[in-house]
Amino acid sequence: MKILRVNMTDLKTTFEDLPDKWKLIGGRGLTAKILSAEVPPETDPLGPKAKLVIAAGPLAGTMAASCGRISVGAKSPLTNGIKEANAGGPAAQKLDKLGIRAVIVEGKPSENKLYLLNISKKGATLESADEYKGLRNYAFVEKLHAKFDAKSTIISIGMVGERQLKSATVGFTDKDGHMSRHAARGGVGAVMASKGLKGIVIDDSGTTPVEPVDKEAFRKTLKEWLEYLPTDIMIVQYSAGGSSCATVGLRSIGSMPVFNFGSDPLDVEKTMGQAIDVINRERGGRMDACMPGCIVKCSHIIHGPDGKYLTASFEYEAVAMIGTNVGINEPDVVAQYDRICDDLGIDVIECGCAISVAASAGKIKMGDQDGVFKLLDEIEKDTEFGRILANGVVSTCKALGVTRIPAVKNQAIPAHDPRVGKGTGVTYHTSPMGADHTAGLIYSGDFMNNEGAIDSSLKEQIFAAAKDVLGYCYFATPLDHKKTMEFLRDLMNARYGLNMSTEDFIKMGRETLRDEIEYNKKSGFHTLNEPDPEFVRTEPVAPFGSVLGVDPNEMAKIWDKLDTIQAV
Repeated sequence: MKILRVNMTDLKTTFEDLPDKWKLIGGRGLTAKILSAEVPPETDPLGPKAKLVIAAGPLAGTMAASCGRISVGAKSPLTNGIKEANAGGPAAQKLDKLGIRAVIVEGKPSENKLYLLNISKKGATLESADEYKGLRNYAFVEKLHAKFDAKSTIISIGMVGERQLKSATVGFTDKDGHMSRHAARGGVGAVMASKGLKGIVIDDSGTTPVEPVDKEAFRKTLKEWLEYLPTDIMIVQYSAGGSSCATVGLRSIGSMPVFNFGSDPLDVEKTMGQAIDVINRERGGRMDACMPGCIVKCSHIIHGPDGKYLTASFEYEAVAMIGTNVGINEPDVVAQYDRICDDLGIDVIECGCAISVAASAGKIKMGDQDGVFKLLDEIEKDTEFGRILANGVVSTCKALGVTRIPAVKNQAIPAHDPRVGKGTGVTYHTSPMGADHTAGLIYSGDFMNNEGAIDSSLKEQIFAAAKDVLGYCYFATPLDHKKTMEFLRDLMNARYGLNMSTEDFIKMGRETLRDEIEYNKKSGFHTLNEPDPEFVRTEPVAPFGSVLGVDPNEMAKIWDKLDTIQAV
């Protein structure tokens, strides 16, 4: 297994052996290891010493169901700390089949030029991408698929990334070639742009799936898992309605944000994933997988009223953050916003949160559909206010003189209100990732109670990190976390001929968090000390009048139990 190192200063690519100590580590765990070893914490996130790491999981190339998430790691220009954002699509599967666990992009071109990285069985080469400068993501992908193998996976930055704005994403094509999957949080697209890299083409032609050491045990484990998944209620809901399957339920407890994390009533029936699916199928759309081998198929492939493809991966975060949180509950309209965000290469969470603040401040009216289009147009046209919006919600608040800032560690709060899910609120406050629901989202147990929220957050953060190390998809994760870890344990043991325990794999999550925490202590991120936004502690949210009441001093002690708490 190899690491591909891409030096953008010398415009050279080299392959290195993956160190034996990292043989079982992929995804978020590997990005943390590489960044900790190679990027000093004081580094300018967009400077020449910064690096971008793209890492596959250690099971991706086997094509095992839902084990192909791809991680993008960097020092974040948004949070100023270590950052990992992951996405679906077949990129990780193809890299692993090519024998590549990670791609490290370093250095910076001497001139303001853009480049394209081509990866295939023949090796890795760089070529000029200046002809693609300024292209939106979908147009860029169309041109590359006309030039290269149409089955190639494309990694791309859009216009927001090229401008090195702090909410820029790194986009990935899905299995159908749509630029719909994004490593979205933390401005990782701006880091990719700062390297002078417009895109990456991954062509795995001539490769075959990775063969496990114990084929029989591997197939047996996978077969049993695929039989079990459809019996889990959470998986059934994701298959039926995607990540927006529970909008009505989440809104009923106040967790789904409306009107800039306000409390005014708003009907969200039409935003329910199952309702979206009914109308979408009538137009020729469908529920499908983003990567080969997934049986959950939680991705909405959205067709517009004209029956033509519009967007994919139309997820809850889009429906909420650039929809209901701006007072808009029409899925057809929000799907258009989602397509624009994917096309521009901007985080729909950060962008939606910034627009909701702008609406609260009077730049547009809440619920003004055309007003949102106009603000997205300002981002595309690179106006002064468009750049403010594209630099995130904190940037927007500062420009408008707004002191009610829906962000933690400079990163927008996602579509899960921390006043409702108290463990989730603890995650936002303590995670090395900042306000990021994928770092530890809790809707189990007594999740609305302040008591026990710290322990539940810590357990979920460890589990989430372990899962991210192995490249396993959150949307294919049953309610029983122990079963998930036992499945991944058995799969890894069969893949590599090992005899490791469940706790051995949980330790990967603990170690990843430890690496990230230590990095952030030196980076200026201040994970343990920054207070929450005041409104989450003082402004009750309907219908239960919830506030986040967990003691910040106790939250600061969360990592004392990192090595001792039973995670699953």
